[in-house]
Amino acid sequence: MRINQALLHFHPTYNILSARHGDSDRQLAVVKKEFSFFHGKFNINSVYGEYNIEGLDIMNHSFVITKQGQVVATISKKFFSLADTYGVEVAANEDQAFILALAIVIDQVIDENRQSQTNFYNSN
Repeated sequence: MRINQALLHFHPTYNILSARHGDSDRQLAVVKKEFSFFHGKFNINSVYGEYNIEGLDIMNHSFVITKQGQVVATISKKFFSLADTYGVEVAANEDQAFILALAIVIDQVIDENRQSQTNFYNSN
């Protein structure tokens, strides 16, 4: 999988592309962060269907990815680690590489949001 950030968008937007031999550069998904005051909300359209992020906790340490109301992945960030460490459980019938790429994008957007909030409060 390849992940590209689409620039010149009001909200963070990422494209997930295939890097598989014979299928290189095919767009698999567009992930957009939607405006929300209290929690992360994402619009995820993919060739596999529409996905939703649920259960994003207040500290953004864990969430589930659902498709058609069914949990397809559970992601949890380990609290006491020197580096970002995650547990990812993916349903057997899902494209595991795609779900991992999706989890990476979600974490990136959450981390960027957390950093911009910290910078805002530190500058005041």
